Amino acid sequence: MAGKIKVGIIGVGVIGKHHIKGFNAHPNAEVIAVADIDERKAEEAAREFKIENVFTDYREMLRMDEIDAVAVCTPPFAHMRPTIDAAMAGKHVLCEKPMALNAKEAKEMVEACRSAGVKLEICHGRARFNDAVEYAKSLVESGKLGKVFYGRVSSFRRRGRPGMDILKASKWFLDSSKAGGGAFADIGCYDIDMMLYVLGSPEPVSVAAFTFRGVGTIPPEDKGVKYDVEDHAVALVRFEGELAVTFEKAWASNMDGGDGARLFGTIGGIKFSPFTLYLEEDGEQKDLTPQIPPRKNKDIFDDFIRACMGEKEPITPGEEGLKVMQIIDAAYISARERREVAVEEVLR
Repeated sequence: MAGKIKVGIIGVGVIGKHHIKGFNAHPNAEVIAVADIDERKAEEAAREFKIENVFTDYREMLRMDEIDAVAVCTPPFAHMRPTIDAAMAGKHVLCEKPMALNAKEAKEMVEACRSAGVKLEICHGRARFNDAVEYAKSLVESGKLGKVFYGRVSSFRRRGRPGMDILKASKWFLDSSKAGGGAFADIGCYDIDMMLYVLGSPEPVSVAAFTFRGVGTIPPEDKGVKYDVEDHAVALVRFEGELAVTFEKAWASNMDGGDGARLFGTIGGIKFSPFTLYLEEDGEQKDLTPQIPPRKNKDIFDDFIRACMGEKEPITPGEEGLKVMQIIDAAYISARERREVAVEEVLR
């Protein structure tokens, strides 16, 4: 594909504008069109970034032959249809996170892009560009930790519910029919993807999860805000090959500290922040702070553009996104039904 990759943006809220900046900063990309059902927002973004082509219906934008790729920056309930339509129009797709409302939708997106021969990359893969994450992956692959049998990721916001504490205009974050879920879907997807990457994309087998809603002050029902997603989630994911990972995520908590990721192996372990390598050498326990080499890829925009140009496959392809969505789906079923859920149940 010669010249710059011409990009169209679907959805120009806070995230959509971030994508415009990211693509326009790349030497081989240019945003040439925006689409948003809110005409005022679409025109405002077009003026701000000097974009000539403005649409309120993204399907009209997809008819532009000049467009090579699109970024889907809408809420999760509006990820599947634009992605499939873009694939059918022959456009590569960078889709925001979480990938879809559920794994069934994610599967349809993957199949549509595969059938059309276009690239599909998912934005929950941002941690794959982190130097420490890449280095941890290399240590696992080299066998430095021995057999990795357990991982743990925790992060707790004191008050950080989108639509309530932050991004207050975006009430859809609190509505499961639009967001798909709360803390686990919104920010847990990053950590699930990161662990999949570091551990070599193991196959998830089952999930046992707990969710809770109602931390601190919540909006009264008469305010007209639908608030049916979790503030706090815990999930134990079992993978093939004697491996399990625990994820703890909170949008809101009466707690601080405890954030971080850890890997436990038979001859070594890793704490990600500050990055520490725990080893046993000659019968002595050692804590090492290695020099972490910088990784080559810059960010997800660079990775996607290079994929569109045929230089490589996306670092977070749709197939990996589908695996993340299967885990999220299984976690919500588990929390609701109070049982361990086999991942194979999700797509039935």
